[in-house]
Amino acid sequence: MSNVMNEQFRQKIENCYGDYYNQWMQLSATELIQKTEEIAAVQLMAKELPQQASDEQAESLLQFKNPLEVVSDGWLSENSSDVSVIDEALDHVLWRLIDTGDAEELYEMETPESDGLQMS
Repeated sequence: MSNVMNEQFRQKIENCYGDYYNQWMQLSATELIQKTEEIAAVQLMAKELPQQASDEQAESLLQFKNPLEVVSDGWLSENSSDVSVIDEALDHVLWRLIDTGDAEELYEMETPESDGLQMS
């Protein structure tokens, strides 16, 4: 990619990120929490896209008003909290923590005095 095109692409991604950032700053804490997956995707793509996109890809993405949105949405559709993936992964995590006893070694356990079920 020519240096001019590379700079134009980097600047457009930076401007798009600035627009996102300004929108996020207007949100309440609750709204921000609900958007964490989107925010993480946008931040990751803003950081990686200028270095990772080929000349041809950058040229194609420059045709969009918000190439960061296009790629972030694509990333989320490929890597979001897919229930079937979560079910499988969570099952493995629970097995590893409970069946293998890893959790008991790694985390503090409740004691009868600290769990609110004190005997009288």
